[in-house]
Amino acid sequence: MLKYDAPILLVDDEEDILFSYSFALKSAGYKNVTAASGGKKAIEILGQKAFALVVLDLYMPEVDGNDILDFISARYPGTPVVIITAADDSQTAVNCLKKGADDYILKPVDSLRFITTIKNILEKEELKRQVESFSDAAEVSHLKCPDDFGAIVTKESGMYSIFKYIEAVAGGMQPVLICGETGTGKELMAEAVHKASRRKGAFVPVNVADVDDTVFSDTLFGHRKGAFTGADKARRGLLLEASGGTLFLDEVGDISENSQLKLLRFLQEGTFRAIGSDTEEKSDVRIVLATNADLEKKVEAGRFRKDLYYRIAIHKLLLPPLRERKGDIALLFSHFYKLAGKELGTPTKTFEKAAAGVLSSYTFPGNIRELRAIAYDLAARSGDVLSAGDVISYLESTGRSRGAVSSNMPGGAQFTYSGRFPSLKDMENILIDEALKISGGNQSKAASLLGISRQAMNKRVKG
Repeated sequence: MLKYDAPILLVDDEEDILFSYSFALKSAGYKNVTAASGGKKAIEILGQKAFALVVLDLYMPEVDGNDILDFISARYPGTPVVIITAADDSQTAVNCLKKGADDYILKPVDSLRFITTIKNILEKEELKRQVESFSDAAEVSHLKCPDDFGAIVTKESGMYSIFKYIEAVAGGMQPVLICGETGTGKELMAEAVHKASRRKGAFVPVNVADVDDTVFSDTLFGHRKGAFTGADKARRGLLLEASGGTLFLDEVGDISENSQLKLLRFLQEGTFRAIGSDTEEKSDVRIVLATNADLEKKVEAGRFRKDLYYRIAIHKLLLPPLRERKGDIALLFSHFYKLAGKELGTPTKTFEKAAAGVLSSYTFPGNIRELRAIAYDLAARSGDVLSAGDVISYLESTGRSRGAVSSNMPGGAQFTYSGRFPSLKDMENILIDEALKISGGNQSKAASLLGISRQAMNKRVKG
């Protein structure tokens, strides 16, 4: 069902035209209509509030509709735009549609055509949201027990594929190896393996990064009283503490060769000896391991035992970095921002949809852990409503550049690229986009930044 309270922004430099558009929309039942008299005012308003649709006059003094369209495409991708112009020029229409406009209406505007266009676009957007919602529900319905994965915030189909694999292997006793960059949620995934296994014992996590062989042995196997200086009483190791449950060994790629050998022996035989004891003990424990290292490369380099790798990698999960989960960024930000508000005692804090959308252009080298930190910091700094402009300013002030990979350029600047190395044409487009963002969508200022004429800038933008 169409939502008639969807916020609509009207942009035109003529007050009487703005009035007629507003009157037509409100007469048709649209309650949430904002008018901007000119391009400058439009950019100011767009920085304060998210809109479901923008109706934009193409030719205006100072900041024209082309500049505004570039600005919206760069800052608020996905926001529908309807262009209105007196220029009956098919090439102009094509250029606008190329830049991301959804439709094109010629002046003088027919009232019925105007309302029908707005209605159709908003209905299409609503349908898109419903399809996405149904798709998410379908993914969840294919899981045997969605609650096992309730702590993991996602709507990405790739993540649901991982969940399904976990359900398939969770009931066995073979080790599960979880690989992924730092901050991708490996421990949460390990907990999900434990929940899906239905094992009655506890989930016991331990980080084994850079621990020496003695500490590793004492942590896992325990020791007998008097086994070494300071061992005043016996200690049960984590293999016994987690018996009947799951022992999660984080950063297993960093353990020493002796520790690797001891772990391999336990996995093969299911028995171990506490330090200082001659008695073999058994533990009914499921081992789940995690690493951010490339273990196959470590095996090739002789820094990780090949036999241990093949023993722990029987069931292997590869968690994608956050930059490959673009659809989850806004969802995760919303989750953490709300949690932060509750902890700070400001649960009524809200944010514009576009504010979360801005974050999708950042690559998050720290992954989900970094996104969480950003959400908490923004919640502490922001007012009642967090705007897209607030987020852009925050990313810039904290030195967070956008793009998947960055390389240094003369003067300390950076360019960014993802995947293949960019061509000169790619770099030209990147520089033009960045100049437009910095100049607030003003092509004249962007041209000045780039050291080219306004006409040359206009020609390149129209492509």
